[in-house]
Amino acid sequence: MATRLVIGLFHSSGIAEDAVHRLITEGVAPRDIAHRVLKEIAPIPPVLQPELAALEVDPLVIGNTRESFARFIGNGETAVFVRALDDEQVEFASDVLKLYLPTAIEVVPLSEPPKAAPRDSILRPTNPTRD
Repeated sequence: MATRLVIGLFHSSGIAEDAVHRLITEGVAPRDIAHRVLKEIAPIPPVLQPELAALEVDPLVIGNTRESFARFIGNGETAVFVRALDDEQVEFASDVLKLYLPTAIEVVPLSEPPKAAPRDSILRPTNPTRD
């Protein structure tokens, strides 16, 4: 049976991280899991600028709302990738991801195992510039 990749798409990176932690807690090896933010959080929409400014007037209400909550406004779609070697692992990973209400789950064949980068390339830039 060919190795497959179970991909779950989540509305936020926080929910995706919860799913990753659950997979690890349930026994999936951390090296078989990855997650990536697909769409960075958007800037504060101009329509919300006056509301945020109004909340900043009274620091006892919430504090500095622009600094505290701006990162939660916008998009932060995140994908979780789980490598599965057989049907049982595919079903298990899918079931765990479904607990966190993803917007989509896909299973795709993984044509070849991911190649690890040589340790030297992690420690040094591949194209160092000399001054």
